[in-house]
Parts: sequence; structure tokens; C-alpha cells
Amino acid sequence: MTFSPIQPLGLREQVVEQVRVAIIEGRLKPNDHIAEVALTQQMGVSRTPVREALILLEREGLVVSYPNRGYFVRAFTAQDVDDIFSMRTALENFAGELNIQRFTEDDHHWLETQVERQRAAIEQNNFKHVRTIDMNFHRYLIDRTAHALLIRNWTELVAQIAALLYVRAEGLVYDEYKALEDHHQIVAAYRARDLDALTACNHKINARVAVECQTALSNLERRQAIR
Repeated sequence: MTFSPIQPLGLREQVVEQVRVAIIEGRLKPNDHIAEVALTQQMGVSRTPVREALILLEREGLVVSYPNRGYFVRAFTAQDVDDIFSMRTALENFAGELNIQRFTEDDHHWLETQVERQRAAIEQNNFKHVRTIDMNFHRYLIDRTAHALLIRNWTELVAQIAALLYVRAEGLVYDEYKALEDHHQIVAAYRARDLDALTACNHKINARVAVECQTALSNLERRQAIR
């Protein structure tokens, strides 16, 4: 695992971003030890921003710390998956309550454009871009609420969701067109200003994705056991 030298400004944030992306993309694996000394050497920074970054990543739920052992990449459990996606459902449904009656044609058009961009990325087999568009789609729904506490809770959860979606991609043969259909249904509910339909859609989607992620985790555990 190698990291790039860090620029002088915003050291902590740059360390956070590099380690976060390495975890989300699976370059740092569950239960991997994150050695502070190695990070400081590879990134060319002191231990202070590295330690501060790891504290922030622990708050995001991507790493865990143990006394006298240091920091490790979090290994998600089936219960973690249930907790994360049930919370995602609650946050997205609350966003729907705030947004659905005040969304304009511009909002609907932006969402539909993202769905078409996602379709194009799938057809090009650019699955890293697919996941980026997917997360941007959902982030837009949260950000448009302008509800500071909702946005903060979503921001703390979103890195865990992204990490689990990479786990799903690694441990399961996944049909990316499912997410495309999910987004079509969400946009349709927003266009119809049908909060009941949107709520039902969010429950259905997140329940299915939770099962997919749990299946992927089980598959990866079996592979590791065979090795």
C-alpha cells in the first residue's frame, strides 16, 4: 500500500481523504493495521495530522482503535449492515418529507440527468464512476434539504455506505441496472409528489441493498476461510 506526498495546506484533511479512499476502494482491507509511522513516511507529514485524521476516520466508522494496538480498518458485521441501511432509510425518508413538495423542474431534471449519466457509465463498464454518480444522486437529495443536522448525519454515514458498496462489488455478482431502476422509481415518486410511494421505495431499496451487502460479506469470509 503506497500513498502520495501531502501538500502543506490542510494536512489533516488530505490524510483523511487518502486513507478514506483507500478503505472505500478496498486497497486497505478489513482488519488491516493502519501504521502511523508508515503513513507519516509515505505522506511526508508529522504524526500529528495523521493521528488527527485517524480520529476523524474513527468517527466516520471506517476505522477502529484498540489500546496499545493502534488503528485498524473496520470489519463490518451483518448487524452493522442492518444498522447502516436502516439509518439511511430514515434519513432519506426525512429528506423526502422536506423536499417533495418544493422540488422544481430543475431538481427533477438534474436527477434524471444523473440517471442517464449512470446508465452511460454502466454501458462503458466504468463501475468506479457508476458508484460516484450513485452517491452524488443521493447526496443531492440530502443537500437540497438545507437541514444542517440531517446533512451532518448523512455525511457521517456516507463513507460507511460507500465502503459497503465496494464490498458488494467485490463479493457479489451485482446487476448495476438494479440501481438504475431504483433511481428511476425515486425520481418518479418525487415528480408525482407522492411521499408514500417514495417512502415505500426507500424501504424496499435499502432492505434489498442490505441483504446484498450481507451476502457479499459472507461470500468474502468463505473465500478467506478457504485460503
